[in-house]
Amino acid sequence: MRVSVVIPAYRRTEGLKLAVESVIAQDLPPDEFELIVVDSTPDSDANERMVNQLATSAACRVRCLRKKPEGPGPSRNLGVANAAGEFIAFMDSDCVASPHWLRAGLAAFTPEVGLVQGRTIPEPGVPLGIFSHYILVEQETFLYETANMFYRKSAFLESGGFTADLDPLAETPIGGEDVHVAWTLKRKGWKSRFASDALMVHEVVPISKWDWIYIRRMYIYPLLAKKFPEIRSNLFARYFADAPQAYLVLALCGTGLALVHWAFLGLWLPYLVFRASEPSKTLKGILRPIRAMVYLTRDITTLGLLIAGSIRFRSLLL
Repeated sequence: MRVSVVIPAYRRTEGLKLAVESVIAQDLPPDEFELIVVDSTPDSDANERMVNQLATSAACRVRCLRKKPEGPGPSRNLGVANAAGEFIAFMDSDCVASPHWLRAGLAAFTPEVGLVQGRTIPEPGVPLGIFSHYILVEQETFLYETANMFYRKSAFLESGGFTADLDPLAETPIGGEDVHVAWTLKRKGWKSRFASDALMVHEVVPISKWDWIYIRRMYIYPLLAKKFPEIRSNLFARYFADAPQAYLVLALCGTGLALVHWAFLGLWLPYLVFRASEPSKTLKGILRPIRAMVYLTRDITTLGLLIAGSIRFRSLLL
């Protein structure tokens, strides 16, 4: 057994079915890979029944394990504990693997490589907008999203595994456990690689305006920066999540200093110019300044989450 695919599942039976079918259709010999689905849906066995039904006609080995909900991390750990493969391939239930996904991911390993990140794109042909959720990974990222990650099993076990989510019953977990595992292994000397041919297609899901404004995962970022200061080199000026957050802090400082002199309101210009100049399919020309106003509520909310996380975890990240 070369590789074990592990998919954590929580509700979403129809999407999970597409993910399972894409793994079963991999172009590796069926005796070289297996699929382990770990379902933590508390009030339904629909996922288990669906997986077991597909398993009856699958050429490769397919299993479904059940556990209590703790977020995707512990579900992945259980999958690894039951895996027979030398390598572990992680994907999510809202993804579909290309037929050569496993072959391409395995080809990227050399003896010193312990983790390989694959390429992830949104569903082709589906319109993308600000009120859409999807993952786009076109080069190696410091987050090492487990929507498309490969690990040498022996290396993964050195990390201690994934942690439980801060909000285990949420449809969308807060996350952070994937960062913890990847950077723990990099600290131990394992090399990482990016496999552009290990392609995963991520579902494009409409989200509410509230979910667009309130990005829950930002709360955990200060903790990740505290555990792994190495990731600060991927942030904006090391202490800001990104450029808009830095410009927003500058603008808010300008608002306070305007009590001394009105000219300090000019410190809003970097933020307004940055947000207004970003590509937009709908707000163009003289309407571009409206874009900055639309994003202001979102960016202030994100700043509040980062401040709350910085205070709780005693690690400054704005």
